[in-house]
Amino acid sequence: MKNCYSKEKKSIETVDSSSAPGEQELSPSFLYRLVVGCFYQPLDSIEEYYGEKVAFYFAWLQHCSFHLLYLSFVGAIVFICQLSSGNWDHPLRPFFSIFVMIWSFVVMVTWRRRSNFLAYQWGTLDYQEEEIARPEFKGTEYRVCPITNTYVMYYPPWKRWLKMCVSIPLTVGFTIVTLLGILILYGNRDVMLAQYFATGHSYHISVSMDVIGQTAPILAVELNKEHLRDPDFWIIIIGFPTALGLILPLLNFCLRKVSLWLNELENHRTEAEYRTHFIIKVFAFRFVCYFAALYYYSFIGVGTTDPQATEHGIVRVASTLFTYITIAHWWNICINVFFPLLLHRWRIYRDRLRLKKELRKLEKAELELTPSLENCLSAEKRLEKKKQLLNKRLLLEHAQANIWEEIVLPEHDSFTEYLFAVTQFAYVTCFSVILPITPLIV
Repeated sequence: MKNCYSKEKKSIETVDSSSAPGEQELSPSFLYRLVVGCFYQPLDSIEEYYGEKVAFYFAWLQHCSFHLLYLSFVGAIVFICQLSSGNWDHPLRPFFSIFVMIWSFVVMVTWRRRSNFLAYQWGTLDYQEEEIARPEFKGTEYRVCPITNTYVMYYPPWKRWLKMCVSIPLTVGFTIVTLLGILILYGNRDVMLAQYFATGHSYHISVSMDVIGQTAPILAVELNKEHLRDPDFWIIIIGFPTALGLILPLLNFCLRKVSLWLNELENHRTEAEYRTHFIIKVFAFRFVCYFAALYYYSFIGVGTTDPQATEHGIVRVASTLFTYITIAHWWNICINVFFPLLLHRWRIYRDRLRLKKELRKLEKAELELTPSLENCLSAEKRLEKKKQLLNKRLLLEHAQANIWEEIVLPEHDSFTEYLFAVTQFAYVTCFSVILPITPLIV
């Protein structure tokens, strides 16, 4: 027993001594984190601290970053060939599309193997969580469960379907209105571009629903060198997607709040049912927001198989896609990361100022408790006053701990990150043929 204890003590001392220098090591440089951190993530440490849901997200980023290397290299070669030849519909595009198709198949197959390996390593392979009723679930009566033979809350399915008859039309209507708004925006963009070159470089902005599906304004502007070198041409082409990309996060925020309210109205029993219906509502709207214009110009807006029409479609899809994966994506990062961080820092600063004011008041009250004042008070009141000041000082000292700043942080939900990951992967697999440098930018 003595030997075992001494061995354990020595092992603990060696661990402590080995970990001590590591704590004093400096954090890696920005260049190291930028180059190496994209392809290597401490997944086990992330899983131990944040859980499997967050760890799988970083595992997916690591997996895609590695496979995007060779796709970006091939896409850059195709894009250089397009620029050098001046032909957007380059003969290499069909071969590149086949390469992208094979790439997406390889990514999904290898990810299935990688995710199964990580799930086995983390003990979550074939893991099925026992579903219990959500705390927010409200039943109308208690019934005996035939499986557990216990009383459980029961909610009639017909009442839920009755509420879904309200939530489904609201979600579909909101999505259709957004779709029409996006198509009207891009249709009027094409009309404005045609009028700009037809009326001697003057802007005329008009809003009309008749522009949806019209190909004449698109084909009215030739894609010659004079037009492509005109800055106003690119301002009109990219300006409208940029404005839409800045508005879309606000629309997503509104629909998210509406979807949460509708989900609460539907009164789902388990967390899995609640999450499934929430994903359906949000993802349908996101698909319309971020892919409506791309599919519109790919299959409807151009309308013909004429080579000039194909060039117009490629330019519009490529410019819209470039705006979505750069300006709109960066704006989303600012809204979801930097704005909450600034708000959190402002709240901490405000709370610290409040603590300083309370500390000044406490010190002033302690100074006022002079011996002359103590003589005027009775022993009981003097003791009670000292206890109050002492308790207040202890509370203020505890309030200055950093743990309280972490407690006020909201609970992290990785749902938004997964949505962004799905959207970016769809951009690469579906539209890299239009803009071959998409894998490099993403």
